[in-house]
Amino acid sequence: MKTKLNNWKGAAAVIGIDWGDSGKGRLIDDLSQNADIIARFNGGSNTGHTVANKFGKFAMHITPSGIFNQKATCLIGRNVAVNLEVLMQEMDAMKKAGVSFKNLMIDEQAPLTMPWHIMRDGLREKIRKSKIGTTGNGVGPTYADYTERVGLKVIDLISNDLKEKIYNEAQIQNKFFNLKISPNDVYLKFSKYAKVVKPFLGKTIQILKHNHQKGKNILFEGAQGYFLDIDAGTYPFVTSSNPGVVGIWRSYDFHPQNLDHVIGITKAYTTRVGSGPMPTKMDEATAKQIIEKGHEVGTTTGRIRSPGWQDLVLLKYANEANHLTSLAITKLDVLSGQKKIKLGVGYKLNGKVTEYVPHNADHLGEVSPVYEDFDGWSENISHVRDFKKLPKNAKIYINAIEKFTKIPVKFISVGPKRGEVIYV
Repeated sequence: MKTKLNNWKGAAAVIGIDWGDSGKGRLIDDLSQNADIIARFNGGSNTGHTVANKFGKFAMHITPSGIFNQKATCLIGRNVAVNLEVLMQEMDAMKKAGVSFKNLMIDEQAPLTMPWHIMRDGLREKIRKSKIGTTGNGVGPTYADYTERVGLKVIDLISNDLKEKIYNEAQIQNKFFNLKISPNDVYLKFSKYAKVVKPFLGKTIQILKHNHQKGKNILFEGAQGYFLDIDAGTYPFVTSSNPGVVGIWRSYDFHPQNLDHVIGITKAYTTRVGSGPMPTKMDEATAKQIIEKGHEVGTTTGRIRSPGWQDLVLLKYANEANHLTSLAITKLDVLSGQKKIKLGVGYKLNGKVTEYVPHNADHLGEVSPVYEDFDGWSENISHVRDFKKLPKNAKIYINAIEKFTKIPVKFISVGPKRGEVIYV
């Protein structure tokens, strides 16, 4: 990634390299100003990207955060779980703000989140002894039916047998999951949705590949974070899709080796919402300060995010798996005022050094973190736009992250608004 916002070229991906909530929407909103294509590739309405710009403040769940670049084409890929009710709400919000979404395209093969998926999600979570922390948006059941080859797809909205498909599936869902779904109510609702979204349906893979061959700038937008990956994350406390570069491949048949820039994004500290282990979890008093100053409340769920010190063991692993070319560090300003700041630089288990073990939440729950301590800084850094003008201890902290991960930090946010950024 170049040092100036308007200079990046080629195919770039923004990947969360933590447990999500790292500010991807904010970074996408910045980087998308130079993009010809912005392509969302995983997740569904269980994700939330907060974007604040001249149009207002928006919580984007299905629509790519780059939609505010009216010159770019925004794609929703074939592996995104499409919740049409949420999409309608986002379209209404954009319409009220004077933002056009005529540049939006939804892949015909994307799975639809149906009312029975949301009902099943809530029922299963209630009876679990060990809660996963699902958002209850039905995304897991959507992907489950997709994998079982029984789910409805976006293209079914414009098929002649939509009514028959909804009636047949609703009856099966009622029988096997003891639901009380009215097939007619679902059909009437989705018939209305179909009329709205029909102009936006298309074949996104062909659009993306054509633009890539023409040398256009393509920006891939991931949701959540790599350690919620269904394959690589802390199972079972994970999501049902692939937030890493593999998710791009799955959605667009776009090989990761064709990426020119893979930007790993994380906060200056780390957070986790929902259940699951976090080795570097902060003490209660420090956590309270970070939650209040960093406004650590989930965009999708409204739940409080649990904060921890930045975990470089996880960052190193995410780098190895995704071949990061640069790092984006957000919310450095939130650490201002902390007298001491910690970086997690290792794990120990039973007195012995250990590593992150993919797909094993039990292992991560048992390790003890090894910390390196740093002196903090008291200055307000929200006005800083040059890395050299950061407080000495803030520069030492960022340099320590670079040294450990061997990845250059190119983007540092020092405030929540577009432009409150240091490009290194």
